[in-house]
Amino acid sequence: MKNKIKKLTYIILVVFLLAMGVMTIVSRVINESYVPIVETMTSKSGFLKVNAVGRGVIQFGTFSDERMDNKVFVEDTYYVKGIFYEKDFLDYVALGEDVWISVDGGNSVVQGKLVAKMYDYKEDFIEAVVFLEEGQYTVGTPVEFVLEKAKVRGNCLIPNETIYEDEDGNNYVYLLQQRDSITGNSTIAVKTFVHVLVWGDSKASIEEELDANVKLIVRNEILKDGLKVREKEW
Repeated sequence: MKNKIKKLTYIILVVFLLAMGVMTIVSRVINESYVPIVETMTSKSGFLKVNAVGRGVIQFGTFSDERMDNKVFVEDTYYVKGIFYEKDFLDYVALGEDVWISVDGGNSVVQGKLVAKMYDYKEDFIEAVVFLEEGQYTVGTPVEFVLEKAKVRGNCLIPNETIYEDEDGNNYVYLLQQRDSITGNSTIAVKTFVHVLVWGDSKASIEEELDANVKLIVRNEILKDGLKVREKEW
């Protein structure tokens, strides 16, 4: 009697294991049929073509800085204080020379004069102060310093078509990552915030450094953090 019970127990266990195997296979087939296929791209270092060589903010009032040659200007005036992305952009620009300022997203360009340039050794960039030509400006307006066909070097350039922006203005991307589970290996989309330093026509330079083998997922409306996806095969 005991042997029969033991044999029946083994049979039930085998049937259970077989059923689990079948269910796993069926589950994989069903899941595969619903997993979205995504395109991926990678990052790289190199030079980024940009229209802007720096950025700043319009201010009004007096200004002083110990690093300035003339130390201070005391009359209230409109000016731009900002930074240049590369030291080379200002190496050959003398104080008093013209600097072009893009206002309102490039809808207008105004002329200014460089009155101060100060190298920040800690952050490794050049601060600049530019007097604006006569006119009425809105204090706090972000502007860009423009130069035709300028280039900046970026340690990590990623395609614009992989970058999202949330309602707070923060940028993020989705990275393709491997995940192990009881149903086997799979790939998922992982939401990752990035800090964009410079935008180019097709790529952006970001503060973070991604390995060359890290894959970024091209923008897709269905993506969300942790979503199971399949990489498109070329």
